[in-house]
Amino acid sequence: MKALLMTGYGPLADNLRIEDVPPPRVRDGDVLIDVRAASINPIDFKMVQGKLRRIQKHVFPAPVGFDASGVIIGRGRGATRFFIGDEVYVRADRNRTGTFAQQVSLEERWVSAKPASMTHEEAASIPLVGLTTVQGLTDRARAAAGQRILIHAGSGGVGTFAIQYAKALGLHVATTTSSGNAEWVAALGADEVIAYDKADYKTLGRVFDIVYDTLGGQFTMDAFDMVKPGGAVVSIAGVPDRDFPKQVKAGFAKGLAMRMMSRKVLARADRVGAQYFRFLTESDGAQLSDIGRLIDEGRIRAVIDSTYPFENIIAAMQHAAEGRAKGKVIVRMKK
Repeated sequence: MKALLMTGYGPLADNLRIEDVPPPRVRDGDVLIDVRAASINPIDFKMVQGKLRRIQKHVFPAPVGFDASGVIIGRGRGATRFFIGDEVYVRADRNRTGTFAQQVSLEERWVSAKPASMTHEEAASIPLVGLTTVQGLTDRARAAAGQRILIHAGSGGVGTFAIQYAKALGLHVATTTSSGNAEWVAALGADEVIAYDKADYKTLGRVFDIVYDTLGGQFTMDAFDMVKPGGAVVSIAGVPDRDFPKQVKAGFAKGLAMRMMSRKVLARADRVGAQYFRFLTESDGAQLSDIGRLIDEGRIRAVIDSTYPFENIIAAMQHAAEGRAKGKVIVRMKK
């Protein structure tokens, strides 16, 4: 079968190639999935670029890809929830990536039935952004109906999902985007759209219960000027939080380095009386099932920027890495 492999760290065009590889080994508790579509997330191209090597190193050539939608074609011993022919979607675990392939074998507990109302391309756009948002807003920030949330970059892959999910929870949603995308983002359900090229969102002040920081850098620090005392800043691009070293099983030296990296942000959070969360997403089939119910109820829809055939996946990765996609970039594995 064919799969995309990462051959080193650096520019995408120089460190990715499609190769013929043996079919995946189906372990106990696994299901074998015939992949129909996959989606690209920032973690995919950042791994290749070497931006995450301090968190996770790779032995090359290494498989790539977290999100997939497809059909069950095999089961390992002890896998009982799904049957041959079932349509499923999944977010692979960070230690078993490889959804940019014609087949992938993954633990059954990470897998969920595909939302019935979605195509495979639409379903593939959901898992990582969905789980990241649920684990950030619900599991950590304890988002509740009636609260106010600021979501940065509302036109991006995470932002487009987060706006819809926050509205499904009953939150008042404000989001930032360019003026060219403002009307389009408002149609996703945002109550307030701040066009960053025409207005300064920071003038709103500390009126938010939650700030969802998808950009990192100065945006992470500025989030504490927007969040109420007792509120939460949830970041997917900022420095590690206090629990991050334990989550990635960092040793003493690496854990100390992470704490030094985070000290300014954590001190700022303490000064304003806010919580700060920066974590790695965990695979979770049960949470995908909950997301699927919201999708089939019509409360969340897929937002797709573009779709590429598998043979053009490197161009798809380069497009996603430019950072201008409106929604998710999809890879169609089957013609």
